Amino acid sequence: MPKPLFRGVCASTLTPFRPDARPVRLLRLYRTMQLIRLCEERLARSHQRGLIHGACHTYVGQEAIATGVCAQLRIDDAIFSTHRGHGHALAKGLEPLQLFAELYGREAGCSRGRGGSMHLFAPEIGMLGTSGIVGPCILQAAGAGYSFSLLKTDRVAVAFFGDGAVNNGAFHEGLNLASIWKLPVVFVCENNQYATEVSFEYAAGNPSVAARGAAYGMPAAEVDGNDVLAVEAAAQEAVARARAGGGPTLLECKTYRTRPHAEGMGDFSYRTREEVDRWKAQCPIVRFRQALLHDDPAIAEELEAIDAELAVAVEAAHEAAEQSDFPVAESAVMHIYAAPETPTARDAPAVTADTRQLTFMKATLEALTEEMARNPRIFVLGEGIGQRGGNFATTTGLFALYGPERLRDTPICERGFVGLAGGAAMSGTRPVVDFMFADFVLDSAGEIINQIAKM
Repeated sequence: MPKPLFRGVCASTLTPFRPDARPVRLLRLYRTMQLIRLCEERLARSHQRGLIHGACHTYVGQEAIATGVCAQLRIDDAIFSTHRGHGHALAKGLEPLQLFAELYGREAGCSRGRGGSMHLFAPEIGMLGTSGIVGPCILQAAGAGYSFSLLKTDRVAVAFFGDGAVNNGAFHEGLNLASIWKLPVVFVCENNQYATEVSFEYAAGNPSVAARGAAYGMPAAEVDGNDVLAVEAAAQEAVARARAGGGPTLLECKTYRTRPHAEGMGDFSYRTREEVDRWKAQCPIVRFRQALLHDDPAIAEELEAIDAELAVAVEAAHEAAEQSDFPVAESAVMHIYAAPETPTARDAPAVTADTRQLTFMKATLEALTEEMARNPRIFVLGEGIGQRGGNFATTTGLFALYGPERLRDTPICERGFVGLAGGAAMSGTRPVVDFMFADFVLDSAGEIINQIAKM
């Protein structure tokens, strides 16, 4: 029989209100959590009706984490999420209509109905994608952090991921790269205790995710993920540190999902109904509402007004999405292939008297020299490409011209720095990845094929 985990967290009380806490701020937190809950419950019913094409992983029970973290972010900050990303998108500012329409496969969706539950994308609000593959969002957030640092901005990147990701190589490679380069990234582990149906207690040799921060020289904190004020306080410190140039932080938010891994899946083959019921009793929304009422009973009227407003708004968004148009058939192959910037076929250039013959190595060096001088957003990363000049002298002399930020030597972690490059390319810079040998490309095949090729 599965053991109930984190009893101490279950029994904890909410973090006391800060003296400077204003009702408007507290009501905003409550509203965001309630919005996420109502949207997810509506989507669960829609899945039962067959309106959702594909998987649907709801965020019920975890609302305090997305709410507390995103409350500390600006619209130009970037978040990267997982297959369980509806709550993050809504907390960052996605409209319910865009979410519903996306899951219903409609053109009005944030990804024009082509992405569904696991591929939400809304760059206008800093939502730079969700993925059904565990781990890549960690690397992509590090890449966005690299861009923000290179461009001398104070923007911050956040990666949301579950406890299943911390046993993945992307976690180690991403956190290590973020640490050694002091990137402005907040890594948020939503430890809901199960990676699909495998318990964290079974899958991890060290039961503490936060303890792993020390391995990377990174500040880390363990937080009651069902306490929105505790999450907000931890996120405030981590985001402020990143924005000020202090580097990354790892937050472990202990929580629990009270619905199945995905809608329509069996739920009690790996955990007990009693365990789920214990955690339902620790609902983050109920706990926060009770704390608000305890502090100020007169706030009940405002809470009820929020509940009523959201109930109407969410149902209206659902109905509008259901009635909206599907993409037209002719658009099926649109947004699949990048528009070619140069012709795919052309005549061979004529040989002129001033033609030079160059090796591929020298031609690569000349091209990099010319383009890096022209475009300050270009940087090169790979093993030994800095002062050494690359295994085949393709970056010789560039380190002296552009320094370590644009000629970035990496640890031996092809998956890590390729995934990072993908996130950087999404967020304003132009990375050039140098592989020491062609064989090493295969170590990063997942990032190239499953992530970069689909962006």
